[in-house]
Amino acid sequence: MGIVWVGKKVEGIVFDVDGTLTDSIEAYYEGFRKVTAKIGIQVKREDVLEPMATGTLIWDRAIPADIADRDEKIRQCMDMIPEIYREVFKHVQPFPGLEPTLKRLEERGIGLGVLTSSRGIALQPLYHHSLSRYFKVIMTREDGFSPKPAPDGILECLRRMEIHPSQAITIGDTPLDIRAGKAAGTLTIGVLSGIGSCVQLQAEEPTAILGGVSDLLSLFDSA
Repeated sequence: MGIVWVGKKVEGIVFDVDGTLTDSIEAYYEGFRKVTAKIGIQVKREDVLEPMATGTLIWDRAIPADIADRDEKIRQCMDMIPEIYREVFKHVQPFPGLEPTLKRLEERGIGLGVLTSSRGIALQPLYHHSLSRYFKVIMTREDGFSPKPAPDGILECLRRMEIHPSQAITIGDTPLDIRAGKAAGTLTIGVLSGIGSCVQLQAEEPTAILGGVSDLLSLFDSA
């Protein structure tokens, strides 16, 4: 079982979550907007999303360097984030067509895993829509591995799935996902459903770029 794609046998896929499986990107902006508003700061959308795409700290963009008691304000924000995220993530949904895609991949004998650099709250939409059952392994930042673009999390996810990186694909919406997948030795697919632009993803030279995960089946069927 599995598929042959670009001349390689594929037995497993490691998915990112935010912007890849779920439409959560705006929820992160909304969460940070609400948090920073409580300390009197008006955050811009790009101050949140651009750091998420590049792996830099959002606080470095969102909180002015010359603001009084900056460290204390950051601490206050971090204390408020869990509660506010629980609220904004109630509105996050899996992308349309996700379940039939996962089901068909599973039927074709492809092992599916999830690796997100986000907190466990990012998985809430998958659990609420009974989609977590399609994944053999689910890992978050709480698992303690270095965040992407480090390959450690992908390699551990594949180890738990008992799949060699040379027979796997990493799928995500940011340059960090592509870099991590390449460093792990997997094929890579960028999706345009999240933060990363086509130009940003093309610069990383992934194996393919798709509009979203629901395009996977047509990609593989045309191989």
